[in-house]
Amino acid sequence: MILKKTAKAVDIAVFITSRSAVEPVTTEEIASGLGLSSSYTESILKDLREAGLIRAHRGPGGGYQIRGNPEDITLWDVVKHFEVLHSFDEVYTDDAHPMKALEADIQRHLQAALAAQTLDDVAIPFMPRDARVSTMLGQFRLKPLPAPVMPRAPNSVFQLSMML
Repeated sequence: MILKKTAKAVDIAVFITSRSAVEPVTTEEIASGLGLSSSYTESILKDLREAGLIRAHRGPGGGYQIRGNPEDITLWDVVKHFEVLHSFDEVYTDDAHPMKALEADIQRHLQAALAAQTLDDVAIPFMPRDARVSTMLGQFRLKPLPAPVMPRAPNSVFQLSMML
């Protein structure tokens, strides 16, 4: 039903959504994270970029990020750029053929299920340890406490003789 390339495109879009909260995700990170070859990953990234779903940042610190809000991008938005919607009129010329209605219903239900889920719904946010720590430290600008001051007067009557 769904091509392997389509499934991998959804995986890549979800991976980018999960990992690009702090900085763009590189092709190498995506390929190693999903167990894909770099060339196969690049071909899918190219298709996702041409579909307007991701954007690329070049140069040092560059990589890929989702274009727009992941809450507004459904899984169907990704899938429809890789799959062909079939018209079952060509396969089943007889409108009464039971398989024609069945396959059309399956396609309609699949499309509805994918349209009901957004990238944000299925992505698990990933925050690198160092980014989380630096973010927490950056929120609070605490000054060091001053050194404790030793009193110059006696604390009790018994210490009065030592001070004289």
